[in-house]
Amino acid sequence: MSLNAAYLNKGLRRLSGGVMTDFYACASESWEICPEEEATGRPAVYPPGALDRVLALSPWRDWEGEHALIEGRAGRHGATRAYVVKDVVLAGAYLYCGRGSLRVGHGLQKLFDPDLPPRARIAEAHMASSWTGADFFGNFVQDTFPLEMIPPPGAVRLGARSKQYGHAAGYRALLDLPAPDRPDHARIGRLTVYVDHAQNSFKEARYRSLRARLRQSLGPSRPPAGVFLRRGGDGERRQLVNETALIDLLTTGGFDIIDLDRMDAAEIARRTLDAPLVIGVEGSHLSHAIYAMADAGAFLVIQPPDRFAMPYKEYADRMGMGFGFVVALPAEGGFAVDLDEVRMMLDRLA
Repeated sequence: MSLNAAYLNKGLRRLSGGVMTDFYACASESWEICPEEEATGRPAVYPPGALDRVLALSPWRDWEGEHALIEGRAGRHGATRAYVVKDVVLAGAYLYCGRGSLRVGHGLQKLFDPDLPPRARIAEAHMASSWTGADFFGNFVQDTFPLEMIPPPGAVRLGARSKQYGHAAGYRALLDLPAPDRPDHARIGRLTVYVDHAQNSFKEARYRSLRARLRQSLGPSRPPAGVFLRRGGDGERRQLVNETALIDLLTTGGFDIIDLDRMDAAEIARRTLDAPLVIGVEGSHLSHAIYAMADAGAFLVIQPPDRFAMPYKEYADRMGMGFGFVVALPAEGGFAVDLDEVRMMLDRLA
């Protein structure tokens, strides 16, 4: 069992009366890669009365933000910035410098960590990991992949502890995006860390580059009328109890049904490539389509009534794509979608 000395030192500094420091305040250099920008979206498409069915939001969302997305209001997209921090320790999921720390991976801070290897030494590197991508597959695809593209060619890129995603290696091969080094425990002489949360034009450029790489890997497509992404067994339980009836409706209309648990990344990407409409229950599995779907495509998201969330509207707005949703009805064992509303939305998003 290894002692997390960096975490111990942080705690001792706090006990001795030292004020905890924002990690970025430890930076010796900082610069702006992309400035803050203002952008507009487009209103979401949804059936009359849909919002009256919403019982609760996702714990990661708030109503002010959701209403802004639904209405397509103008908003500010934050800057992308780089920070150079010297003499940093990476231990598990955290970076440490002086009295500051920053979570960049999956897991808790532990004083004694049985999985912490002996500390390596790295002269210079770039951090290419975020805790959101380490915790959630959707953020891994939508946030971590673009983040890994920021360091200059030939730079040492570092990852941190992450959940294991079964499709990750396949997508990395398709996108020509090798995994960063993951030392788990290292002292880094000079580390560049990026703040890259916003959906700004710099993020869009990287999305478009990844979409081009995918097409380079797969070649020409014969897209279906649309695809339905069946939510797999990973993640929180969100049971669409009338999924079979919905699939019957969609297959009649020429949709391809993508069974994510039974397909590898290459098959998912091939069958989703240039699909004009992507349908699925709200959740991380929708990210399987973001690099493959058509340039002018649209999402139709089935919202659980007790976990409403609009993260893919943010992506759709950035990329000039359409976005619609229906709010399902509570049902025994989960929730059910109104098939007549789905038919209506298919016509409106066509």
